[in-house]
Amino acid sequence: MAVPDVPPAMVSNQVFDEFTEKVRVKPIPWEGYSRAGLITAEELKQLKDFQQQQQQINVGTSDIDLSGYVPLLVNLTEKLSSIDALQYLLVVLDELVETDPLSAAVLANALDATTHAMFRCMEKKDDYLGLKACKILVGVVVTVKGRASDKFPFAKMFAYLERCLKSELTLVVDVALQVMQSALRVRRARGVLYNEAAPCLAQIVDVLKRSQHSSSSSLQQPSQQQGASSPGPRASRGVVAVPQTQYEAIFCLWLLTFERTIAAMLNKKYDVIPTMVEIARSTVKEKVIRVIVSTWANMLHQASAANVPNMLVAKVPACLVTLSTGRNFKDADLKEGVSQLAEDLGEHSGVLTTWDEYINELASGKLQWGAGSHRSEQFWKLHIQKMDANDHWVVRQLAKILVSPSTSDVALAVACHDLSQYVKFNPEGKKLLAKIGAKTRVMDLMTSDYPEVRYEALMCVQQIMLNAWRN
Repeated sequence: MAVPDVPPAMVSNQVFDEFTEKVRVKPIPWEGYSRAGLITAEELKQLKDFQQQQQQINVGTSDIDLSGYVPLLVNLTEKLSSIDALQYLLVVLDELVETDPLSAAVLANALDATTHAMFRCMEKKDDYLGLKACKILVGVVVTVKGRASDKFPFAKMFAYLERCLKSELTLVVDVALQVMQSALRVRRARGVLYNEAAPCLAQIVDVLKRSQHSSSSSLQQPSQQQGASSPGPRASRGVVAVPQTQYEAIFCLWLLTFERTIAAMLNKKYDVIPTMVEIARSTVKEKVIRVIVSTWANMLHQASAANVPNMLVAKVPACLVTLSTGRNFKDADLKEGVSQLAEDLGEHSGVLTTWDEYINELASGKLQWGAGSHRSEQFWKLHIQKMDANDHWVVRQLAKILVSPSTSDVALAVACHDLSQYVKFNPEGKKLLAKIGAKTRVMDLMTSDYPEVRYEALMCVQQIMLNAWRN
């Protein structure tokens, strides 16, 4: 599947852009740097020539090639330590990358020097500087494509962006996610993020899941070294709305699902489908629903065997019905996309039997009473022998659910109930429960704080003891 044309390193954030304008016009004492020996007289002369020619281009009086000045700008970025000077240099480099393919090519051809200078900026304790450096690097890699991306150190950049995604400043998280979106246009970047930079991917998912529980983010003023080291007090007023954060995070996941292997494993590792279901049900933003539906469609078409069970357990079909019948979308394509996905998912799930659905639910670890099989005595009579197939996989999976720290109280109660049914219709099964430790765990759950868990655990123990008495 072809990845759509995501703009290279497009960052749209009002506070970030306003701060860039301030950096652009802030006076920098270049002559003072020259007198202090921080830059040479020749470098000062070249810099002034560059600024003059840049002004001529800005007023539209000349068509000048500025790519020849790129090595100078990179070299000064390596030499200087002033935050103000570095911010200025990165602003002009970013403009050249955005507007001049020749300048991007110069940076790509000297990729080692470019990356070294930009990663040096990321080491400074300045959010704006580091994010601008990331934006430049991604712009170079995406603009020049294969030549630069083949050896670009994506893992190192993702490690920096991971730290940004942990920021308490929503502004920083917002820009980091947007840079990630552009980076993930590159196929190699998608593989690196999933295989070599998993903590960064986990942080994207964490941002998404935390966005469910807040309608706004709590921000603190960023630390500052000197000059205008970050957007500062305005950052707390530049809060990105939760729907925007959700959109950007899911957009990253959507791009990942263009890779078949990632699409097959994404939910298994990060449990993102239930999160997207909750967001789809609650959001009023069509663009958020659109990117969710697109992500589900990719997951279904790229890896149906892995994802159909998870979608059924997470009640994606019911969610799609709600969206189709309960929302009056302005976007006709979105409405059609929801209907098409519901139809495609129905075709994949229509052949599943009740036992298949139970196995899918069991594999997910998210047992719920909503599935009618749990309370059906006929179901257990019909399928009891299947529970011992494949080295008692079903029973062992229920035992794993009982000891997993991530298991919900409802799932614990259901698992106890299902094991009691197993022993009820297969009295010899109590020996297996004792052997694999399930019996001990069920007895421990008789003292659970959750009443339903206590009840189902008690019923299970009674069934075990009843069969022991009968024997």
